[in-house]
Amino acid sequence: MIIDMKYFLFAVFILISVCAFAQSSTKRMVEAVQESIEGQGAVTIHQEEGIDFLLDTQVEVNMRMAGVDGYRIQLYSGSGPEGKRQAMEVKGKLLDEFPDEAISTTYTAPFWRVRVGNYRHKHEALPLLNKLKEFFPNCYRVKDGEVKMNDFDKI
Repeated sequence: MIIDMKYFLFAVFILISVCAFAQSSTKRMVEAVQESIEGQGAVTIHQEEGIDFLLDTQVEVNMRMAGVDGYRIQLYSGSGPEGKRQAMEVKGKLLDEFPDEAISTTYTAPFWRVRVGNYRHKHEALPLLNKLKEFFPNCYRVKDGEVKMNDFDKI
């Protein structure tokens, strides 16, 4: 059982190392993991020829993506002409109380939505959610795939 745990920890170490360098070139990533540091173990990676190409391709795809799934806090959702008016009222109230927050008002037929914040992880939205509950008791966190990487309040 102890040997299994060592392999598991080694696999986790490799995975974390690979993820930490995911946006750099594959060669730099592999070289960094294999770098020998005094007092620490050495890692040697043996891989098929096409792996570098696949990793580089995935990095390019990730860099071209407009955004990633993230979280925002939804304050309002409504439809019709009344929905638009109420969305603008909610946005105005939000601007009065929280002028520095990133506000998103969107229309996706037939719904008007008012959302605030840009968070990569669900738990990061909790402090703002708790503050907003005082003014908007029915607000809640939503997963929003339209969040751009440079829009995140916290990464």
